[in-house]
Amino acid sequence: MASAAGRRLLPVGLRLQQARTPLTRHSPAPCRIYSTDAAPKVVTLTEFQRRKIENCFDFYDINNDGILRFDEDFETALKAYIRLNGWTEDSKQYVQYYRRWVAFWNNLYAGKMYRREGKGDQQITREEFRTMWTQALTNRTDINKAPRWVRDLIPNTYHAIDTDGDNTLKLKDYEKFFEAFGRNGAAADIFNKLDINGDGMVSRTEWDIHMQDFFISEDETRPGNHLWGYLQ
Repeated sequence: MASAAGRRLLPVGLRLQQARTPLTRHSPAPCRIYSTDAAPKVVTLTEFQRRKIENCFDFYDINNDGILRFDEDFETALKAYIRLNGWTEDSKQYVQYYRRWVAFWNNLYAGKMYRREGKGDQQITREEFRTMWTQALTNRTDINKAPRWVRDLIPNTYHAIDTDGDNTLKLKDYEKFFEAFGRNGAAADIFNKLDINGDGMVSRTEWDIHMQDFFISEDETRPGNHLWGYLQ
């Protein structure tokens, strides 16, 4: 059941047009170029990329049913955010925060619907998640050349995690992110690795570098590999 804020902000069927939100307007991600060979292109992820994508899916799949749905997995996390922040469903802070997660979901769902017609079924199965990322990332060496929905997802994810909306990610933001999705235990350790310059926050520049590493890098020492928890 959608919350009161959800009913106001999410009329029947999410609109993919909302995926292109002002939150996505940002300069291109800093580029770390990775070597590639001249072998024929095959539409597949590397084994390491697949592990990272699967880990991301598992993070968001709160009820472990193998399907991502906003009104189940993400609504559950948002209810946890209400508790963690002492908000109410009608509070200004919650309504604004809810909008950021709507933007994130619409953006993510746009990945499934990329080059498809219609509104779809408003859910993403594990196989669909793997397929949309395979199509977006195969043979990429620069995230800035990925489809628009991927490039937009980088700032949208940052803003969704930024609980207080101050355009920085602090340890408390990351800890709440992990706790809201039921992934306790490693948030502080991972955050400290993401904070490259040790200033107590993860800037947009740092975040963009980590996201590029998560999607593309084969270097297992990169902290960005573990944005959604340590790999199994």
